Amino acid sequence: MPSRILSTVENLLAAIPFAVVALVAFVNVLSRYFLNVSLAFTGEVTVNLAVWMVMMGAVIGLREGAHLGFAVLHERARGHLRTAMTVFITAAILAFLAILLYFGMEMALQQAERGRGTPSMEIPQWLFTIALPIGALLGGYRAVEAGVRTAKAPTAETTPQTDAEVER
Repeated sequence: MPSRILSTVENLLAAIPFAVVALVAFVNVLSRYFLNVSLAFTGEVTVNLAVWMVMMGAVIGLREGAHLGFAVLHERARGHLRTAMTVFITAAILAFLAILLYFGMEMALQQAERGRGTPSMEIPQWLFTIALPIGALLGGYRAVEAGVRTAKAPTAETTPQTDAEVER
């Protein structure tokens, strides 16, 4: 159940910024077409919300096993080699996310302390930057979850063949 709730939160943290960007872009197009006026804040909102969309998209990719990678060697590996590769890949992802967590949190705290706002709308910049450490935390959880799932998954060598494979 907690994983289902977490999945819903992750999906919302990706979908809400996407919906806002779509709405803002649509309003800007209408404004340019009917009023011949471009809304200055649209670029600012779009770029800053892209941080949320990218981070949450990466987390969802880890959750769904859809992250990019050179999987050929890993998929062909068997036994202890496959387990070692899974541990190495998971550790590398966690190391990257730990760095992102540290520096993202440091940047967000500095922006909050200085009261830095976005140029046009003066929205506190840390509201966008906080996506980095939040994404890193959620991504770390999902990376461990994916690593455990991959380590426990049977390899092609040990899985029963389907009827279609037997007929070949």
